[in-house]
Amino acid sequence: MARYAMIWKIKPEMKEEYKKDHDNIWPDMAKAIKDAGYRNYSIYFRKDGTMFAYLEHEDLEKGQEILGTKEVNAKWQKAMAKYFVNSDPSITGPEMEMLEEVFHMD
Repeated sequence: MARYAMIWKIKPEMKEEYKKDHDNIWPDMAKAIKDAGYRNYSIYFRKDGTMFAYLEHEDLEKGQEILGTKEVNAKWQKAMAKYFVNSDPSITGPEMEMLEEVFHMD
């Protein structure tokens, strides 16, 4: 299973609302994420609004493709759009930057 890390930004003043939405993630959205093969998925917050996410997946590109076909994902991304800081307004969902793994130790 491969490990992935990424960052994106939300409006820092909306952190509590963003957290609340994720504390109450829609059950069908959580199921879609799991069904698309995402495992050990965590999101962390930095005070400037930077979000850091870590997850494991056999094939993230395929998982993103599967998740992208789910209607619930389109609805979730639309509901979350108010939080994101994106330089390109045409992007649906967060403007993510994938991070390169430099070190890992079990």
